[in-house]
Parts: sequence; C-alpha cells; structure tokens
Amino acid sequence: MRKNYILLLLTIFVFTVSHAQSISGIISDETTNEKLIGVNIISTDGKGIATDIFGKYTLKLEAGTHQITFRYIGYKDVIKDIVLKNGEQKTINIKLKTASEQLSTVVISAGKFEQKLEEITVSMEVLKPSLIENKNTTDIQTAIDQVPGVNITDGQANIRGGSGWSYGAGTRVLVMVDDMPLISGDAGQVQWKLIATENIHQIEVIKGASSALYGSSALNGVINIRTAFPTQKDIDKDTNKTGYLKVNMHSGVYDFAERESLNWNGDKRRAFKGYEFLFSNKENGWDLSIGGNIFKDDGYRMGEITDRKRFNINLKYKDKKIEGLSYGAKGNFLFQSSGSAIIWHSLENAYIPKDSSIQTTNGDTYNIDPFITYHKGNNRHSLRTRYLKVINDNSTKGVDDGQDNESETYYTDYQWQKNLEKIGLRITTGITNELVTARSDLFNGNNQRKNHSFYAQLDQKWRRFNLSVGARYEQFKLTSEEYYMINGEKKNSFQASKPVFRAGLNYKVAEETYLRTSWGQGFRFPSMAELFISTDFSGFRIYPNPELKPESGWSTEVGVKQGVKIGKWMGYLDVAAFLMQYDDMMEFSFGAWHEVGEEIAFGFKSINAGKTQISGVECSISGFGKFTNDFGINVIAGYTFMNPVSLMPHDTIFLAQGVTPITYNNSSSDPSVLKYRYKNIAKLDLEFTYKKLTVGSSFRYNDFMKNVDKIFTEDLIGGENGMIPGINAAREKFEGGDFIIDSRVSYQLNDNLRFAFIVNNMLNREYMSRPADMQPPRTLALQMSLKI
Repeated sequence: MRKNYILLLLTIFVFTVSHAQSISGIISDETTNEKLIGVNIISTDGKGIATDIFGKYTLKLEAGTHQITFRYIGYKDVIKDIVLKNGEQKTINIKLKTASEQLSTVVISAGKFEQKLEEITVSMEVLKPSLIENKNTTDIQTAIDQVPGVNITDGQANIRGGSGWSYGAGTRVLVMVDDMPLISGDAGQVQWKLIATENIHQIEVIKGASSALYGSSALNGVINIRTAFPTQKDIDKDTNKTGYLKVNMHSGVYDFAERESLNWNGDKRRAFKGYEFLFSNKENGWDLSIGGNIFKDDGYRMGEITDRKRFNINLKYKDKKIEGLSYGAKGNFLFQSSGSAIIWHSLENAYIPKDSSIQTTNGDTYNIDPFITYHKGNNRHSLRTRYLKVINDNSTKGVDDGQDNESETYYTDYQWQKNLEKIGLRITTGITNELVTARSDLFNGNNQRKNHSFYAQLDQKWRRFNLSVGARYEQFKLTSEEYYMINGEKKNSFQASKPVFRAGLNYKVAEETYLRTSWGQGFRFPSMAELFISTDFSGFRIYPNPELKPESGWSTEVGVKQGVKIGKWMGYLDVAAFLMQYDDMMEFSFGAWHEVGEEIAFGFKSINAGKTQISGVECSISGFGKFTNDFGINVIAGYTFMNPVSLMPHDTIFLAQGVTPITYNNSSSDPSVLKYRYKNIAKLDLEFTYKKLTVGSSFRYNDFMKNVDKIFTEDLIGGENGMIPGINAAREKFEGGDFIIDSRVSYQLNDNLRFAFIVNNMLNREYMSRPADMQPPRTLALQMSLKI
C-alpha cells in the first residue's frame, strides 16, 4: 500500500513537472525570415531568457496573466499579454521588424551595457569600421585623430585639451579593447600597434572624466575599441552557418616634399605596403574570428623603418548544456622592428633625426584574454582577465646598452549586473585587480605595482529621464628596487588611494531632442616611467622624478543632442559646454637642469604643473545613410574651442632630489596658458556614395600651438645656430595653424571586390605635431579589398 502511495506521488510530480506552464517558439526577421540569435524574452515578474543559435526559446512561467516583451537591438519591441492555465504550454512564434525608421546607434562604453547613443549622460563619438577601412588605416591612431575634439601626439591621446605632450609616458585617456585596458604596465603607454584594425565593430570615444567606471587612466576620457564576432546577417539560410574571408592589400609611396632640402633620399621615393585578412565563422555555438596584418614601411624620416607582423584571434562558445553560459578567449600577438626619432636635425633637414639618432626597437607584444559570462534572468555575471607582455629590445646609435625594458601585466575584472526591467533600474558593480612587474635599467631595475579597486553604478530609466550615478575606490602601491632620498628619508615604496564619484542626467525634451548634464571626478597614479626613467636620447637627458604626486580632478558638461532623419539618412547634431579642473597635473617638461656638482644639461622630466583648468565648447555632427536608393552621405564633423590655463602659473612647482631648474618660468609665451595644446580644432570627414562609386575627403584644422617649453625657443636651442636649429623659424612659418586634406575614391566592382585610391596630405603641406617633429609629406596608395 505504501509503495503504491509513493508511486502515485511520483507519477503526479512527474506529470506536473513535464506539464509546467511555459511559452516557446521561434523568433525570426520579418523580412528575411532569418532566425535571430540572442533575442531577449522578458516577463513582467523578472523572468527572462534569450533565443539559442536556432532562434528558439522556452520560458517557464507561473499560471496566470503575464506581459511578455520580445526585445532585440536594432528591432522594434514586441509586447504580448498572455494567460496561462495550469500545465498549459503555448507556442508563440514572433517575427520582429527592424527599427530602421528610428535612430538606433547602440553603444556600450558609457555604462558597460547596451544603450542608445542619444540617451547616455556623457559626450560620446562613434566611429564605424567603414571609415577605418576606407582611409586605408594601418595604425588606428590615424582614424581616431579624425574624431572631433581629439588629437594624438607621439602616441598620447588628448581629448578637449586634457593632455599635453609626454612622449608616451603615462596617459590620461584610457584606451581599451572590448572593455580591457591596452596600456603597458611600466610606461603607461598605449599599445596602438597591437590593435587589430582588420576586426573592428566600432570605436566609442567618451569625453570627460571616466575614472568611476574605468579607473586611473580614464581621467580625461575613454577610447573603447569593440571588436567584431560573426553577425546574424551573415548566417546562411540553408545551412545555418556563417563564414567569410576578408582580405585587404595596399601599396603606396611617400611623395617628394616641396622643399628640396627635405628630400634626403634623393630622387627615390620611399614606399610602404601591407596585407591584412580576417576570417570569421559561426557554427554550432562557436564564434570564431582570426585576423592578421603584415606591414612594411621605409619611413619618410631617415632610419624610421618599420617591419610589423600582427595576428589576432577571438573565440567564444555558447554552452549548450548550461543556459546563459558563454566563455572563450581573445588574443593579439605583435612582432615588430621599428625605428623612431624624437627631434629633427634642423628645419632645413627636418626628416633627418638629430645626430642621425634613431631608437630601434625590436620586440614582441602580446595579450591573452580568457573570459566567461553567465546570464540568467535579469542577472549577468562576467569575469574578464588579461595577461599582457611587452618586450622592447631598444638600441640607439651612440648610446650604451641598458635601454631595454620588459613588463608583464596581470589584470582581472569581475562584474555583476542586475537589470530590474520592471522599474527601469540597472545595477552594475565590480572588482578590478592589477599586478604589474617590470624589469628595466631605464627604470632602475625591478619594479612592481599593484592596483585594487571596487566600483558601482546605478542607471535609472524613468519616463523621459535617464539618471546615472557611480563611484569607485582605488588603491595603488608601487615598489622599486632602487631607494630614493625624499624629504630626508630613503624610500622605495609609493602608494596612494582615493574614492571618485560621478553623476549624470539625460532628459528627453522632445522627439529626438535630448538634454544632458554630467559631473565626474578623476584620479591618476603616475607610471613607473614618469617616476623613475633615467636615460639619454638624441643628446638629451631624461630625468626621473620620484617625488611626482598623483593627479586628480573633475569635469562637468551640459549638452544637447538632436536626432535628424531625412528619408533613410539618420544623424545627430550635438552641442556641449565643458569645464575640467586638475590638481597636481603631471606634465612632461623640457628644460635646462643640472645635477649637483655637474655641468648644465638639457633634458626632459615629468613634473607636477599644479592646479589647471580647461573650459570650452564643442559642436559636432555625425550621420549616415541614403537619401535615395543610389545616393548616400556619411559624415562626422566637429569644432572644438578650448581654453587651457594654469591657475598657478608663477609658482616653482617642479623641484626634485638632486635636480634644480635653471629657468624659473618654463613657458615660451603667456605662462597662464597650458603647454602643447591648441585653442581651436575643426575636423570633417565627408563621404558620398553613388551606386558603386564612393568619394570621400577628410579635413583637419588646428590653430597655432601658442605655448611650448620656453627653452625650445631660446636661441641656444631653437635659434638658427642652436642645438636644434630652426624651431623658432618653424613657429613663425606655421603660426597660422595647420590645414590638412586627405582624399579617397573607391569603386565596388562586384559584391566581392573593391578598389580604392587614397591620397593623404593632398596639398603636401608641411606641419608639425609639436616642436622639432615634422609630419609626413603627401602619400599615395592603391588598395584592393576582397570579401568571399
């Protein structure tokens, strides 16, 4: 009897479980009938699921009435009210319509989740991969330099005048690839050449302090480069597989400069060429992308020869047994030999380095990034890790060995997000840990840095409002093998910690009109290079400054974004006013210094420039699409006015152990103006398409760099017979600013093959990025792109 009773209970239980209430079905594109992967199905009680690789879903629910939302980026939401009886299983197949009539540029960087560009609380620009490819970009810096309000000098990004010139030591702009920082642990130098230009989904540029979500190096902003996995639109309808191979090849030459004295190579043009490929495939839950680039460049300067090979892989697997679980790894591998010069020989021989001194770097740089994400209901957990190794085997003509450096970075970021869809609240919180070890005679032996941080952010969407508040606490500790005498005490350990906060508000005033305001604090700990580097380069000394203090500050802005739609053409008009203030700002300074008991020597050193302020306004426009079936326009343009000033220009603020400044005021012009910055920048990239023909041009203007290190303009250094002849003459010659035009034309022969002709610096203008650094003459290149 008891056995029969147990059997009956088991039968009832199995029957109940097997007939639990649920809805299931297939979700597809209304026009193409393609099955859509990753569509979110969310009920009002917080339960949710996403479609699998076949577009299928099953969502278990309680008996009763439910409101179900079917949501997919780029498509219109579908909302259905359903009633489920006990044990009922309903089949609900959905066909989603694209939201092409809406403005729908989607970004991630602002809040670490997908948002519409117009609804975020900060200024952001977005670059699409078409611009990168059409400009024949071999180094991602050249594409980013086209973003309104952004300029790059010697590898350092500068947003709205927030940075000067540091020759790659330390950065206030955090450059990331897929939310992971790509900055060397020792010098704080962006690893631009490691970035795979052949596999970019889009580039998102946040302007203003972003330390609350992203950490120390985001004091001035963030450049987040998002790579691409195989996309839904590439799926073969018959096999449910996707795969393509893309190959780009280009070859070009440097034209002769207009001044004969600059053509050091005689009547022979210098050349460059490159090859890149990307293979992408989606099959049985696996997403795979493999790419590579080979680039050789004779260089327009004597001795600046580049030989670069780079490979990358993106691999992700969606687990079929554990719903919502995916994991994988990404990697980039760079092998290069390159030469670089810091200062010209003279204005007459601007493409010949001083004393023919070229620093040749042979080295390998690579990163491996395992990751795992788990998404269940309205909770999302992610763990991202990185191992980054930078090896530089440096040698400079006339300089003894001891310039090599090697660093390893171990980075982890755990993040939890909870999306309370019903009340429009999203909670993001995480923990970041970083360990850097560096070995280099440049930095006086072995050094180690540890960084631990905790961050949290709340994003609330309510009616027409989007509110965002966040905070981060960071702690740094740096230990050096060398001891330094500071304030009468020997030290080899340096540490600092600080909380930072941010807040932002976006209000939808009218249809496609959005008003925003934000305020955020920033914090940056000095890099090992800024603190400890000691070496000689091109006859100049680079001095350490172990007394360098961390810098902190804040930025605020108010802006309005207006969406525009004309037929199938969509765009944004944006106007913003901004204000930034920094305490103990770190600046790279060139001056006359001497060590106690030695003769005067000229060189570079990082100093704390005190309290500074940058204010200004910025107007920008971006848009893409077609006005007719045959004719379309893509545009990104902007004008930025900046007023970068020192709030304490007459203070002596850069004393260091054993080193005394010879000059009291180290500014070439008005000491209240911050060095190595422009006041006015204007940029425009305009591209027209007609059927298979595309014609585009890029325009860049910056006014005269009013203030530089004073010693550059002293006759002893920059005079006609100075140590670096012609700096003063060049500043007089270029006092009207720089206006550079690039042009391109391409023809799409068929669905697979495209040819292009690209001319950069079309007017063959002479221009400098900073003193004694002449930029390249006109270049001409042919490009062929194949996709199969």
